[in-house]
Amino acid sequence: MKNYIILIILFFSVSSFSQSNNEIIFKKGIDNYNIGNYNESIENFLEIIKNGEHSKELYFNLGNCYYKINDIANSIYFYEKALKLDSNDIDIYNNLAFTQNMLIDKIDELPVNQLSNFFNIISNFFSINHWILIGIISLYLSLALFLLYFFKNDTKSKKKYFTFSSIFFCMTIISVLTGLIKHENQKSNIEAIIFDKKIDFRTEPNYRSEVQFNLHEGTKVLIKEELDEWVLVELTNGSSGWLKLNSIKKIE
Repeated sequence: MKNYIILIILFFSVSSFSQSNNEIIFKKGIDNYNIGNYNESIENFLEIIKNGEHSKELYFNLGNCYYKINDIANSIYFYEKALKLDSNDIDIYNNLAFTQNMLIDKIDELPVNQLSNFFNIISNFFSINHWILIGIISLYLSLALFLLYFFKNDTKSKKKYFTFSSIFFCMTIISVLTGLIKHENQKSNIEAIIFDKKIDFRTEPNYRSEVQFNLHEGTKVLIKEELDEWVLVELTNGSSGWLKLNSIKKIE
């Protein structure tokens, strides 16, 4: 028993030290950024990530640092990663849009189905975990109200509790389904950023195949298929082609 207590104390001590150390490094990164030492600031933030900590603040600051040294691909990459953690942050959206204006390639987007667009807007209000949590809370409220309905005697109260119980049960279904659909969409729609200065899109996964077109660093693509060292990607305008897997970096 004594040994277990010692292990628990050591665990929390190490965790506390790690968190405190990361906070010191983060502050150092901010200080380096403020005085214009952008490369040093990048090293600070990347060190925190290597320590196992991930946050939108880290990714956002890395995006800012890379923008300052004109590394557009990395800047867009980390802004996109920050948006994965908080899709409603206006500052991230604004900085990303500003950085995207510096891209060589301007890709048009295909018209989006209105229903799909509406669902995306609604689902982006919360993260997957938050949608599931809302569903669980709604389920508990629904059950509690149903119990009140069951034990009440007067008709008016029973009707009121049954109505509210039904509403929260519907909220449970909607919230959980929204979270699950969003999760499946993220799993099937893996995005990536091109990191090669210039890359050829080919008709087949080999260098003997025809070149369809080429794009430059910083452009976002959607991964459709992977085959050995090659990957089939699609652009927002519907065009697709094969390129080497090491030419892109997945936004995960």
